[in-house]
Amino acid sequence: MGAGHYVLRHDNEGAPQAAYARLPGESGSLLVLTCSRQVLESDGPSVPFVTIAVSQKQFLGRSDPRGRSTVYWVDDDSPEVGHWIYRDRYGQVPDPVQVNALVEKLEGAQRLVVELSNYRYETQKSEFRLNVSDTKTVTERFRKDCRDILGAKSILQTPGQSKAAP
Repeated sequence: MGAGHYVLRHDNEGAPQAAYARLPGESGSLLVLTCSRQVLESDGPSVPFVTIAVSQKQFLGRSDPRGRSTVYWVDDDSPEVGHWIYRDRYGQVPDPVQVNALVEKLEGAQRLVVELSNYRYETQKSEFRLNVSDTKTVTERFRKDCRDILGAKSILQTPGQSKAAP
């Protein structure tokens, strides 16, 4: 992902707990991939969390829990519409299946464009230029780390791998 950053955080026992990949885009925007398991209650089980988010300088406002329609496209493919959750200055893909599909598309991509819309539904474009070999390395590592973090709960699959495969 070019000049991005990748962090793998471990819990107290040394097991991987969270993976974060971050890529700067144009005009101060950031693309962030996150995979983690979090304990929400002290005696409760860990909860899986997988998302892709785009953060930018402009205020976007909040969306309702169903999200706001967001248009994005990879390279010269047809634009796609997804429902992203908006909070203040970022929009995120909340559905792990959609995260997996977008991570898979990013693997061979040179460019990602996301049109976030503010609370007045005015579009604000975030563009990311990607280095194909770096992006492939990061997406492969992210998938592997996410499978290690989430175990059987992980939906991030290697391209062509069935979800039933171990």
